[in-house]
Amino acid sequence: MNALLYLFTLYILECVGLRDLKIHVPVAVRSGSILRMNCTYDLENTALYSIKWYLRDQEFYRYVPKESPPTRVFPMPGIIVNVQESDENKVTIVNVQRELTGFYKCEVSADAPLFHTGIKTKLTYVTNEPSFPPTINANRKKYSSGDLINVTCIAGESYPAVNISWFLNNQTAENMKSVRIQTTFERKVSELVIMRSYLITRASTLLFPTGRIKVICEISQFDLYKQSAFLELVDNAPPKSAQVIAPSLSPHSTGKAPRLQNWTSIMFIMLFIVNTKLL
Repeated sequence: MNALLYLFTLYILECVGLRDLKIHVPVAVRSGSILRMNCTYDLENTALYSIKWYLRDQEFYRYVPKESPPTRVFPMPGIIVNVQESDENKVTIVNVQRELTGFYKCEVSADAPLFHTGIKTKLTYVTNEPSFPPTINANRKKYSSGDLINVTCIAGESYPAVNISWFLNNQTAENMKSVRIQTTFERKVSELVIMRSYLITRASTLLFPTGRIKVICEISQFDLYKQSAFLELVDNAPPKSAQVIAPSLSPHSTGKAPRLQNWTSIMFIMLFIVNTKLL
């Protein structure tokens, strides 16, 4: 009987305690900015024992309500915690640098008797924007049908690597069967990355419906950065000859032939009148 009561008590205790633990960490923040992270949870009338924050399994911040002061910061290279902006739910790190990219972990523990503990983890990036806007160039500007078109787009050094998207006359180039896209990257010693992308296709009448085509290269980095560059390529086909229409010789025409006929008629009448008078 005592064993059944003990098991029932454990079951009741298991039904209360820590619930709905969630971690709120931005996907990415700019280098030099502020990283604000938050943990929400429901202790269901159980007191909080502690909340701990980790970066790559190394603890850097702890909040224990029963201690005085309740906050404690552990030294970690690159992490500067703003204690005034940190508490039992949130932690604030100032002047974040690229080295602080990684998995952040929030560990929440309820108080006695069971000390329920929950852990949530999320990855965040500290970014370096491209060192210069995208540049775009082509092997030439004018093309005849069948010519190979090769356009290059280069993004400046960044961390992490940027995304590169191509558009032809505002249509997504990746969806076009006649277009081939190749993207390469060059990683520097500093972990910065240079991205190069190539758009390759063949000139055709379908590609130049108006005689010109606008090629756009757009680079983006999460929702923090977006820039684009463009150029115009021209169809080198000769312009169509205009249709030549011969001048009309109808009596209603204003050309030279009708005017000559009118003068001839007038001269004939005048000569007829002069001859009649002489007779």
